[in-house]
Amino acid sequence: MNEKIFRTDTKALVGSVIIGIVMLIMMQVTGRIDAILDPTLLLLNGTCWAFFTGLIVLMYRQPAGIIAGVVEAVVAMATGYSPLGFFFLFANVIGSIVYSLISSRFSMEKLSHHIIAMLGAAVTGNLCVMVGLIYVFHLDWKIALLSSSITAFVGTIVAGILTKSIYGSLQKSALLQ
Repeated sequence: MNEKIFRTDTKALVGSVIIGIVMLIMMQVTGRIDAILDPTLLLLNGTCWAFFTGLIVLMYRQPAGIIAGVVEAVVAMATGYSPLGFFFLFANVIGSIVYSLISSRFSMEKLSHHIIAMLGAAVTGNLCVMVGLIYVFHLDWKIALLSSSITAFVGTIVAGILTKSIYGSLQKSALLQ
């Protein structure tokens, strides 16, 4: 099981930083779009986060998922693109670990495998964001729960489909070992 969760070769560690930078650029863009549309409903940002969390874990395992997540969260806090940046740190790390634990149990060849792993990551990550919505935006817990649930649902479905598609293409192209 360890070989399905951990990978510490140079390619994985450097790749996690590079993909982490791509992730943070996409998160900056989608975060600003969500801030314009509705800052409490992080649909684009949550979906983008879920997609990259899953893809990085599938490509490079751990600690690459944690490294990429921490890089994104620290830049989010440093640039102030979201008042929830501090809570993204917990969402990114916990979501990545949950995705790793669930995906290590499956072959990840079926869409259902991706959806199940994504569901675990999206629910745990959005619980962290929900706490942020309560403390930063002073939302009632029921509204914060509804907002986080909608984001987790959309992120699970859309990011699960995207992750399966992209990961499958990467496997076919022999870019993954």
